[in-house]
Amino acid sequence: MSLDVIDDEYYDEDLVDDNSLSEEDILEIRNQYYKQRLKESLVGPVISTLFHVVLIIVLAIMITDKYQPQKAEIVVTMETIEEVKIEEPPPIEEPVPEEVENTDTVNPVLTTVAIENVDTNDAALEDTNDEAPSTDDDSAVEAVSDVTVSPSAFASPNVFGGRSAAGRASSVSKFGGSKVGQDSLLKALWWLAKVQNPNGSWGTSENQAFTGLALLTFLAHGETPTSKNFGTNIKKAMLWLAEDKISKAHGKGYGHAIKAYALSEAYAMTGISMLEDAMNRSIKLIIKGQQETGAFDYRYRLEHKTRQDLSLSGWNFQALKAAYGAGCEAEGLDGAIYKSVDWLKKAAAFESGFPYTVVNNSPNKRKSHTMRAVGSLCLQLFGEGDFAELQDDINIIAEKDLTNLNWNNPPKESLYGWYYATQVMFQAGGKKWKSWNRKFQKELTSNQHKEGYWEYPGEYHDKGLDALTSKIYATTLCALQLTVYYRYLPSTKGALGAKKDANKPVEEEELDLID
Repeated sequence: MSLDVIDDEYYDEDLVDDNSLSEEDILEIRNQYYKQRLKESLVGPVISTLFHVVLIIVLAIMITDKYQPQKAEIVVTMETIEEVKIEEPPPIEEPVPEEVENTDTVNPVLTTVAIENVDTNDAALEDTNDEAPSTDDDSAVEAVSDVTVSPSAFASPNVFGGRSAAGRASSVSKFGGSKVGQDSLLKALWWLAKVQNPNGSWGTSENQAFTGLALLTFLAHGETPTSKNFGTNIKKAMLWLAEDKISKAHGKGYGHAIKAYALSEAYAMTGISMLEDAMNRSIKLIIKGQQETGAFDYRYRLEHKTRQDLSLSGWNFQALKAAYGAGCEAEGLDGAIYKSVDWLKKAAAFESGFPYTVVNNSPNKRKSHTMRAVGSLCLQLFGEGDFAELQDDINIIAEKDLTNLNWNNPPKESLYGWYYATQVMFQAGGKKWKSWNRKFQKELTSNQHKEGYWEYPGEYHDKGLDALTSKIYATTLCALQLTVYYRYLPSTKGALGAKKDANKPVEEEELDLID
């Protein structure tokens, strides 16, 4: 065998044996050798490749598994939810009532201002703000110590200049009001809102009177159908009163008089034409039911001309003046006011003072702090605050009645008389008002129930009312006293000043009170 057939690279001297191996054997050995070398050369790379492939696959699985979005597990459970009632406003912490400091100031110059007409469209009824109609609040008022006798707070057709938020704050400060008193008033408003009937009325009997008193209370605070907190309450109350049928029977006529009073103020503050129509109808009945003497009797009876009732007449007098202030043009309104003034002057001149009744030209001789206050205020509202015979009554209120201003030992028909007397003293001004103001605020704020209402103190003149209606009555009388600082700003205008056409509401559009 030739050794040339064996590559030098693979030549192995030990494998060459010319004597023992044939050429075929040598080729077979060579082939096996090549196969072995090939296998050895391939095993390593293949194993390495397989290892890396497996490693890549494992890593890919791990990475994919790690970032795979987790499926949210949805667990449905049933939970019983208790009915949640609307909570009342949190109790207001009442600090110690503020004392009104004695200060000497010059007499303030007070003016009344016109109210801008309310835009008569549906959007005006949206609960968008907590402000009263826009007014140019009087800012010339100084402290209250020397406010002189005011002939009429209600003499000008525009008497609502102090009821905006800014006006209230200014007047409370200038006339000696306190934060305690105004907080107490707000608590009362929230309570009244809570106990309003679904149809918009208040009370369970004699609804005209108590709905009218409640509405007057909100209006006095500057609340209208656009107010944020109480707009819905106001709207429902206005609608109920406007749609309520005219009746002489409610409360012997008290209900109708108070209703007409509230409708007149509501129309003056909003310009809603449906209120104007309701006001006119109510005032026409009052004018028709007035006696020739100028007074009124139960249920507007004209056949009993010998009986004249000052208590009933007082509400009708206030309604007549409120209607005049609202620009009411009912026929005979001016004449009815003149007759009212004449009768009041005669009543003030009686030796026993303002009587409860006059029968056959003979006055009831029982002196009453309530009638003294009713007659005095009505003369002030009609521009007769400086009437000579009135001064004695004002002095008695400032001295004797002030002494009896005591919640724990009240006079008969206390709140009824205090409602009027507080306004009389405010209009009288000066030191008389300062003394009354300091005391009446303390008595009211110290005796208000924590829920916001008051209960009538002492002997009550109408014991036929249910418990809730009685609280509504007492609460409105107390709350209205706490609005005295801005309800009717003092004025020096005459009793029957010229009506201003600027206040006449636009009739082309009807402001809808219905939701």
